[in-house]
Formats: sequence, C-alpha cells, structure tokens
Amino acid sequence: MKLTNQQIQCISNHIESKDIKWYELQLELTDHMVTSMEEFWEQNPELSFEQVKENTFKKFTKPELKAIEKQRKQILVEEYNKQQRKMVGTYFKFPKIMGCILLVIISFKVSFYFESPYKYILALFWSLYVLAIPLLYFFHKNRKINGKRFLAIESVHPYLTIMGVPQLGMCSINPFKEEINQYPAVVLVFCLIWTLGILFVASATYLQKQSINTIRKQYQLS
Repeated sequence: MKLTNQQIQCISNHIESKDIKWYELQLELTDHMVTSMEEFWEQNPELSFEQVKENTFKKFTKPELKAIEKQRKQILVEEYNKQQRKMVGTYFKFPKIMGCILLVIISFKVSFYFESPYKYILALFWSLYVLAIPLLYFFHKNRKINGKRFLAIESVHPYLTIMGVPQLGMCSINPFKEEINQYPAVVLVFCLIWTLGILFVASATYLQKQSINTIRKQYQLS
C-alpha cells in the first residue's frame, strides 16, 4: 500500500526530530522507512497507518539512526582520504613530479637568502595556513546550501587538512631549530614537507569544490 505525501512527510519529520540534520541522510532514511512501511502494510492491510508507523518507528530508534549516521560519516571520510591520497600521488609521477621537484629546489635555494633558516622555514609553514583560507571560506560559505546541511560537506571538514601536514610541520620545527640553522640538509627535508603540505591543501580545496558542485547538481540546488 502506497503512502500519501502527507504520510511521507510525517516520516521525514520523525527522522529530523531524532537529530538527523543532514539532508541527504534524511532523504535516504525516509525512503528506506517508507519502503519498509509499505511492504509491512501490504502484508497487514487491516492495520491503520498509525499502527504501521508505530511498528516501523520501533525499528528505527534514535540510537539506531545515529549509528547509521556515524557509519555513513566514517565511510565518507575514508572515501575522501582515499581520493586525496590518490590525487596527491599523481604529483609523484611524471610529468607532475618535475613541478614538485622544482618547487622544492626553489624553496630550498631561497633559504640561503635568509640569515635565519629557522625563521624562513617557520614562514613557509605559516604560508600553508594562509593558503588554507579559501578552504575555510568555501566550507563555511557552503556549510548550508539553501538552508540544508549535508553530511558529505561536513565530513570533509577543512580542519582535518589543516591539522594534517601543516600542523605536523609546525610541531616538528621547534625541536629541530638548531639543526635547521646549522645543516642545509635539514632545511631541504622541511622544504620537502612544505611541498607535500602544498599538495594536500590544494587537493583538499579541489575536492571540496567538487563535492559542493556535485551536491548542488544532484539535489538541483542553486
């Protein structure tokens, strides 16, 4: 037995009341519950909608719905990390690797113009945070699209990228302050790490925009 639009809206409201605030997950769970209710009602036509609804809602409690949400978020994060690693990996293949090598060489050569290589390396890693500003801007700008929030956007939070290679580099600089000032080879290593940070920030920005555009297109949002 098919549910009416009003009955489907009732189910959607129920899901939202269980603190499921992500639009795509609301749609998916609503569709799943509607199918379950229709099948159950088909087998038990003597029951009323309220009885069918109560029976179905018992199967989809808040803890179970939140568990589904947690699982979906984990899947999205893993998929994002996989895509980012794959994208960064392409820069270690010819011909893109030549650009990376050139960037490392240039950043290393520039260090010789600074009296304190330590301060230079520090400035390099601070620049990663500056480069991450567009990432933060687009995230907060598109955190809600037409008043709707999406788990796919929230799962690729820019702080994950910022707390990655850039933060790793910043935490590693101070313990090696003397070595950075004394040994050019150590400076070269940090130039390599900085270049890797550039790749992660750039790939995160690209994937974020791609995710936002996909959502807008999929759900026909302006």
